[in-house]
Amino acid sequence: MLKTRRLYKKCVFVFTIILSIFLFYKSAYSEDTFLIKCMKIAESRDPKLIVAYEQVQLAKSRTVRAARSLFPQLMIQHTNTKGKSATATDISGYEYAGESYGLKASQALYEGYRTRGSYEYESMMITASQYNYTKTREELFSKIKLAYYEYLTLKRESQSLGKAHEVVVSLFDKVKKEYKAKAISELDLLEAENFKDRITDMYEAARINYNFSIKKLVNLVGIIDIKDVNVEPLDMLSDNVPEISFTLDNLMGLVLTNNLDVQTAKIQSEMAEMKIKINRSKVIPKFYVEGFYGRSGEAYTTEPLTLTASWNVVGKLSWGLWGNSLEASYTQDKTDPKTIIDASKRIDTQTQDIKLSILDDLGYFVDTKESNVSFDQTNADYVETLKTKRLDTEKAYNDYLSSLNSARTLKKEIVLRERKLALMKKKNALYEVQTVSLMEEAWKYAEAIASYAKAIYQNYSSVTEMEKLTLTPLR
Repeated sequence: MLKTRRLYKKCVFVFTIILSIFLFYKSAYSEDTFLIKCMKIAESRDPKLIVAYEQVQLAKSRTVRAARSLFPQLMIQHTNTKGKSATATDISGYEYAGESYGLKASQALYEGYRTRGSYEYESMMITASQYNYTKTREELFSKIKLAYYEYLTLKRESQSLGKAHEVVVSLFDKVKKEYKAKAISELDLLEAENFKDRITDMYEAARINYNFSIKKLVNLVGIIDIKDVNVEPLDMLSDNVPEISFTLDNLMGLVLTNNLDVQTAKIQSEMAEMKIKINRSKVIPKFYVEGFYGRSGEAYTTEPLTLTASWNVVGKLSWGLWGNSLEASYTQDKTDPKTIIDASKRIDTQTQDIKLSILDDLGYFVDTKESNVSFDQTNADYVETLKTKRLDTEKAYNDYLSSLNSARTLKKEIVLRERKLALMKKKNALYEVQTVSLMEEAWKYAEAIASYAKAIYQNYSSVTEMEKLTLTPLR
């Protein structure tokens, strides 16, 4: 029942991941073909993602190996023997030859939980490696999205500041003419020059950061030039920043069920618990059976070699007695006597063997302690990971709310400053407003543009972070 419930939870989680990724692409990026293309290119080229995929395949191979232990071990055996035998009357010896061939098999009849537990443990390794693969891919996608949003943000910022810079430079030329005409003081000239330098610095910084954002994006995607994507990117991020339809409580619930770090920590705790079960099975008696069936025989080289049917069965008991070990076996060999001529030939043999080793398995105590400590550690890691991811989610949600409010406020401020700047330009043309004041207003307008671009980027990046933490498309 527990295994069925665990399998059901695993299927639900995998289905949630697949559905989330499908909706993620359909809802968030159905119109942005450039971003989708970047993700596909990066997914096919990223070295860490390729290694993560190979780890999944390795875990599957290990599971197949563990499953093989549940079935009988079969071996085809063939033996040739040559030698000499001495007699009491002739110690020089007589040459003889022997041959044996047949099928040998061994099977564990009862091993407690060791073989089955090993198989389930390796099956959990598949799940853990799949979580790691998905996590690696989502982290790659998240980095690409953030780099893409930064690229669009800085592109818009550099373009807007470039236009503002041109306006301020032309106004500064006008201020210099006014100073030559002695219409303004030297202090006004210095103030105007300060405004011009500030906007120049802002524009140069935005231009440098914009060029660097292109390099960052192409490096993450794994291409040489942004044109290699063969799709045109968007001109800018949308001004109309939509709200997400999830509350903070909704996100906290999604962290518990969907977060890959939390799920990985949980499966590691279950794996540690499985190790405890496997180690406990060492004190349970284990029964094995081995058998051989074939043909064998021996004869002097002066006589024809005749093979006869033979078989043997071996029953074994292995018991770990808390640091000691007990082994017992019972063997029966049988040979078809029809073709046996030598009366000394043994045709039916029973052998019993019992061995008790004292303190030969002290590793049992070490393994028991190690598995218990590992279980406690993984449980502590699970609790700590859940707390950390929930705090990260709350921080990202708070950043989202803050950036959303800032973007709306700054958008209104930009509209206000655009109108005020247009009015001051008209008044400046009529000499009702000084050019220095107009330059100051242009600088404030440029600052509002830069602040608005940063708020938009912060909003998109915080939503991206929440989507990575919950593995759910949020808008």
